[in-house]
Amino acid sequence: MHEGERSEYVVVIEAGRVKVTSTAASGKQALLAIRGPGDLIGEFSAIDGRARSATVTALSSVTATSVSGSAFRDLLIGDGKIAFTLLQLVVNRLREADVQRLEFGAYSVTERIARLLIDYARRYGERGDDRVIIAMALSQEELAHAAGASREAVSKALKRLRDLGAVRTGRRRVELLRPDLLADIVEGLPSVHLDADTAGYPEKDESTHTVWR
Repeated sequence: MHEGERSEYVVVIEAGRVKVTSTAASGKQALLAIRGPGDLIGEFSAIDGRARSATVTALSSVTATSVSGSAFRDLLIGDGKIAFTLLQLVVNRLREADVQRLEFGAYSVTERIARLLIDYARRYGERGDDRVIIAMALSQEELAHAAGASREAVSKALKRLRDLGAVRTGRRRVELLRPDLLADIVEGLPSVHLDADTAGYPEKDESTHTVWR
């Protein structure tokens, strides 16, 4: 699926993961969501007939079932239980969007990255002997898109988390070594483990000309 295209089919993901992205007029890309097994993709265009609002790209091998827009609409009209389930899905995604808007305005880049890593670990984490491995091949650029920050700001945030011993990073790989430290940051307690006012760690995101706390 490509942003702006006219198509109405929907896809149910059975295996694998995809990323959902949108591009602003300036060319800056935003990572809107990661979707996996059981998720429904493309339902908005099937319902309102408008162009695709986002691009969907596979992050791994994906197995999915495609349903035509007309068959999908007939299913919703004919089965109230399925229609209500879809309504619940849409409400959950609206809640996700509300939380994301709050985070962009109220939290520092380091706090937003910590929140993303905790969320990704909960959804896609694989537990090792003494760590949680986020089993998604996301680059720092893609993390930056998800956090609404520049790649440079995200790189600094990850360095801070590495220095704390909270995470270990590699090429398209993040391991959570101390989820408890990340949880403190997520709960709005950066002062426990982070000196947010240290001059050596400015959190200025040049891409948005916003200075984060």
